[in-house]
Amino acid sequence: MIVHPDTRRGIVYMLAASFLFALTIAFAKLLSSSMGSVEVTFWRNAVGLVLIAMLVLRHPIRNVGGRPLTLLFRGVIGTIALLAFFYTVSATTLSNAIVYSKTEPIFTALLAFLLMGEKLSLRSVIAIFVGFGGVMLLGGAEFGYLHVMGLLTGFLSALAYTSVRSLKSHYDERTVVLSFMIFGVLIPAVLMAMAEYHTSELFAFALSPFVIPSGSDWLWIVLMGTAAAFGQIFMTRAYFYAKAGIVSTVSYSVVLFATLFGILLGDGLPTPAVIAGGALIVLSGVMLLRAK
Repeated sequence: MIVHPDTRRGIVYMLAASFLFALTIAFAKLLSSSMGSVEVTFWRNAVGLVLIAMLVLRHPIRNVGGRPLTLLFRGVIGTIALLAFFYTVSATTLSNAIVYSKTEPIFTALLAFLLMGEKLSLRSVIAIFVGFGGVMLLGGAEFGYLHVMGLLTGFLSALAYTSVRSLKSHYDERTVVLSFMIFGVLIPAVLMAMAEYHTSELFAFALSPFVIPSGSDWLWIVLMGTAAAFGQIFMTRAYFYAKAGIVSTVSYSVVLFATLFGILLGDGLPTPAVIAGGALIVLSGVMLLRAK
């Protein structure tokens, strides 16, 4: 079978993005021992914002424009999803955190059915049940705060990633990344300021005070932000070059990369329940993509 050059590029970009995203959460895990997940989110985007700004200065952006609200939506929802994700990274193993985030195709299918009236085939319905079976295994049939944060990551990611494709013909890929990173700096900054005066168990994932980094923290911050910035560029470019279904399937490689990095950081081997739950979630995603 002959693969179109653009599709091949999309696959390569998504593999590179998956590797860099796995590196990003590995550095985030290292930082979580000395600062809150909100500050990790702030630094992740602050460093990336500087790098993207440098690229923009070298090669100015040219946009067709026309969808500012979609661009705004992508930035805000993407930031909230990232806050929930980094909270799960700090509270559980890398393999658990990344598998939770891969529930995104399940929520994409449900949103299309509930909000846009798209019909669900029998295969899609079975895939959704398979996916949520994996979620139950992953969470140990419990529905605690960590479990909710993991699912929130998948749900909000479904909203954010869907908007990326719709922006293709209107904005330069760097504009899409910039909108995400600008909100990814401003929102955590506001939340950290609020955390100095207010605490909340319900919004623990979004409220943690600022802590001045020290020692090796600065190295992890620079490496995390750099990996995240280029991962974001490659991910956005992958969606621009190849069909969303193909790119989304390849994106599951991040589960393998993150698990390997987690083992290197001392997470140990995933438990049988995590392996089984993760396998069902990945299977569910692939079934949903094939059903389209």
